[in-house]
Amino acid sequence: MPHSSRIALLSVALCSSAALATVVIAQSVEDLTRGSPLVVRATAQQSMAAFDEGEAKIWTWTELTVTETLKGQAPRTLLVKQPGGEVGGLGQHVAGVARFRPGEDCVLFLEPSADERGVFIVRGLSAGKVSLSHRLGKVLAVRDLSGLSFARAGSRDPVRPVDDAEVLGTADAFLARVRAAAGGGR
Repeated sequence: MPHSSRIALLSVALCSSAALATVVIAQSVEDLTRGSPLVVRATAQQSMAAFDEGEAKIWTWTELTVTETLKGQAPRTLLVKQPGGEVGGLGQHVAGVARFRPGEDCVLFLEPSADERGVFIVRGLSAGKVSLSHRLGKVLAVRDLSGLSFARAGSRDPVRPVDDAEVLGTADAFLARVRAAAGGGR
């Protein structure tokens, strides 16, 4: 293969991998807390996907049981809506959406869905979901940032790909940060 063809192929490969990321605004835990009308600790239950013929999109709704309200007022059970999913063998992938496993303990930074009453969306896609998981004998707060890039206002490099997991410390320390940013909780 000629050298110029290899460079063109490499350029296409790099561009296509960058295109698989969704860009969200970089926010600290404190900024996410202050900017979210509702912050909860919850346990994921079941997810269900459906095809919206009007928009030609697939949406996935996940039911969660709220175990603690950290900010705002939450019902005991809530629904979170996200783009993408699989219906009848037809799949639609959206890079950077939060993924839920039944039984998963997580903290969610939420805002009301604009088009469905009583349904919420995760603020900042997967950046707004923190799993509280057992690792190395401790319970850690971990964000899966797969498929995301962060934009930073005023930066020389305005978009920074992340595409990995971010450990935010122990669950206790993380929850203390959220509670402090929320003004003591409720």
